[in-house]
Amino acid sequence: MKWSYKQLQQLGDEPLQVNEKLNLEKELKTRKPAISVVSPVEVTGVIGADSVSAFSQLQVHVSLTLPSTRSLEPATIQLSFLINENYVEADRTDFSEFSDSDLVIVLENNLLDLDKIITDNILLQIPMQVLTEAEKAAGQPQQAGQNWQVLAEDQLNTQQKDADQQVDPRLAKLAHYFDQDETDE
Repeated sequence: MKWSYKQLQQLGDEPLQVNEKLNLEKELKTRKPAISVVSPVEVTGVIGADSVSAFSQLQVHVSLTLPSTRSLEPATIQLSFLINENYVEADRTDFSEFSDSDLVIVLENNLLDLDKIITDNILLQIPMQVLTEAEKAAGQPQQAGQNWQVLAEDQLNTQQKDADQQVDPRLAKLAHYFDQDETDE
């Protein structure tokens, strides 16, 4: 599904309603060959334009099957996310109308390609760690070796607090140095 920037501006105040199921399996597998199965991508929301830019507010739901990052067994993940982007013409140089938190994308050939936008965002949403259900249930494997171990962040914080409270025995006599009365002088 593609629209030119001019077509979107001609919509006026009434944005285009999107409620589609897209088959993006080929595009996703081409860009990330590790993906083995892609469900139809459900997209709902609006696409429109105002005097400043074109915009999209889309909710996306998709299921992907990828190899587990731990065992390489097939693992299925569910992605559900919001795309809230602004699009401007390629010759635009002034972006002062947008705040620092706005995501502004310059359109190639002034053409808004919904399939490419959704494919890009799906690839960005894939987590770094993908685990099968069995691996999630088993939890984090115990990782340790000689004189080292992997700690969760809360375990590390607890160890650091304990270490901070202990006084070095060489400095124990100095711990109460400033507690003496000044009259002793």
